[in-house]
Amino acid sequence: MKTITIELSTDSCNRALKELQDYQKKLKPKLDEICKRLAEIGAQEARLRLGFARGYGNTDARVDVVKMDNGYKIVMSGKDIYFIEFGTGIYAGEYAGDTSNVSVGTMPGDWSDSHAQMFSRRGYWFYDNVFYRGTPAEMPMYYAGQAIRSNEKRIAQEVLRN
Repeated sequence: MKTITIELSTDSCNRALKELQDYQKKLKPKLDEICKRLAEIGAQEARLRLGFARGYGNTDARVDVVKMDNGYKIVMSGKDIYFIEFGTGIYAGEYAGDTSNVSVGTMPGDWSDSHAQMFSRRGYWFYDNVFYRGTPAEMPMYYAGQAIRSNEKRIAQEVLRN
């Protein structure tokens, strides 16, 4: 850990301030690198989970890493993202994460109730001539967060060590 010694004088305080500013200039790119690497780890995990969902017709989804002012974010976009993240039919409602801020229903039949109503009336539906009772929640963004949390200490140590 960096140590800055300060004497009680104007010159010493000014030197300490200069050292802090220099340290901040060196630290900022490292913090950016930590954020970028963690976002890439999360995105890789999310993309893996998207691959599982393609087997049952949920193909309109992609994951990108996007630069922000103070770091990076992982963005999943496409018309199938809620089906992939939260599941459908009999598998909806089994999501392991927090759904309190989700803008759509995540329980069995929620989507069906306001659309074709096949599942909510019959308990099944057909998509591309395939019979479905549900599709599992692959939870790409949930697992992206898990991957980030399980790697944050290692990545921070690797980047800050250099």
